[in-house]
Amino acid sequence: MEITFRPHHFLCTLCFQGAGYSPSFIRNFKRIVEILNANENTEIKIVSHTDSICAPCPHRRELLCTSQDKISTLDQAHAAAIHVQPNTTITWKNAKENISKHLTLEKFHTICASCEWKKYGMCEGVLKKAIG
Repeated sequence: MEITFRPHHFLCTLCFQGAGYSPSFIRNFKRIVEILNANENTEIKIVSHTDSICAPCPHRRELLCTSQDKISTLDQAHAAAIHVQPNTTITWKNAKENISKHLTLEKFHTICASCEWKKYGMCEGVLKKAIG
């Protein structure tokens, strides 16, 4: 299975705690997280459109999102913050190293400011452990 990620999905995956838009979305996301955690050398192709996580999302419209402008802004900010670029490949292990090396809580609050999930506080707790 080829795994593809939009840049902002690296943080979403690191912080995933079983919540999501629909039962099929959660099942799919959980399966991806299990694959990556079982083998951290799994390669992830970085894309600038909908990805493996988006596949069952109710907001997906083929290769775009119903909130495409907001998502594109998130992707650009995350790509810069964690040093990843669309049309490249990275392992999950290297992605986590990039997050640990380049992300701060201050940057997290800035790049994720528009994310609807941020208000639940799940990500911040995980990131505090991951980035120190």
